[in-house]
Amino acid sequence: MTPFARKKRGRLRAFFLRPRTLLCLVLAALVLAAVIVDGCVFPLRHAAAFASMPALSARAEGELRVHFVDVGQGDCTILEFPDGKTMAIDGGDGSLRANAAAVGYCLALGITRFDCVLLTHTDADHAAGLAELLSCFGADTVLYPAACEETGEETGAADGEAYARFLAEAEACGAKLIPARAYAHLLSEREELFYYLLMLAPLSRGEYKDANDASAVCWLEYAGNSVLFTGDAPAEREEELAELFLATGGEVFSLRVPAYGREVALSPDLSKLTFLKAGHHGSNASTGDALLTLCKPEAVFFSAGAGNGYGHPSADCITRVRALVPDAQIWRTDELGSILLTLSADGSASVRAVRR
Repeated sequence: MTPFARKKRGRLRAFFLRPRTLLCLVLAALVLAAVIVDGCVFPLRHAAAFASMPALSARAEGELRVHFVDVGQGDCTILEFPDGKTMAIDGGDGSLRANAAAVGYCLALGITRFDCVLLTHTDADHAAGLAELLSCFGADTVLYPAACEETGEETGAADGEAYARFLAEAEACGAKLIPARAYAHLLSEREELFYYLLMLAPLSRGEYKDANDASAVCWLEYAGNSVLFTGDAPAEREEELAELFLATGGEVFSLRVPAYGREVALSPDLSKLTFLKAGHHGSNASTGDALLTLCKPEAVFFSAGAGNGYGHPSADCITRVRALVPDAQIWRTDELGSILLTLSADGSASVRAVRR
């Protein structure tokens, strides 16, 4: 090595050993690592989610668990099926607080990718957070509210942006997109742990005036227990479902599908509903007389934000539930935080608030 080369090497070594240079190199490495993690592993904007993870035990064999996640004034329900599949129904309003709650909940459950997600309708307090969940975890199948696109209603800027991002994230994660209409369904992979989720609305022949009117309604059944999710459907649509059920003896919602090497009948019996997710966060315009009188659920779940400006759940709605179904338990996320409904293979069920 020539004297010049030795001198140059010494200068370079001295440069890289300077404290300021070392600090800059460490910071550059951290930035690079952060970029890689954010792009390939987990979005760093949701780092707060790790602090929002609730204390949850693992799902026991044969259990189906329904998590009503406290995302403030919005909706987010996460399902764990007995065959190990997972599903999200709506995702909250996309605020920092709601995203931390929803993402943290999924992390606590060990979810790495959803088998399915359902967006009931295009309102931002349902769609914005679900777009975030898709960004973080992805999904194999996405049920999207096609009927809402056909209403011709002028949506607000926030709703339109949230829905557009939801669709973009669904496509980006490679999900199979299926319109959320009546008769779309999911089945268990294992016959001995048979469950099914069946869309009851919107009906393809319906004419809908706005996104709430076109909201998806779905029925979940397992081991003799059932849960009805009504999104933001108004009482008029609930009444239509009740009338169709009574007029046809339930045949209007029945469906025969191939499964387990034979035909299986999916036959929701609204008159024997066990659990009801109240419509539209407990708005007085939902969870009406017709639905409550027909279904008479054992418990009603309300998803609303503490102290929200809409007054959800409304006093009139609560009064109506207590008057028409006096024995029904009432569970509210605005009072209790996240709520866990567990359905067991032996037909038993339990409900509890979730500890943070």
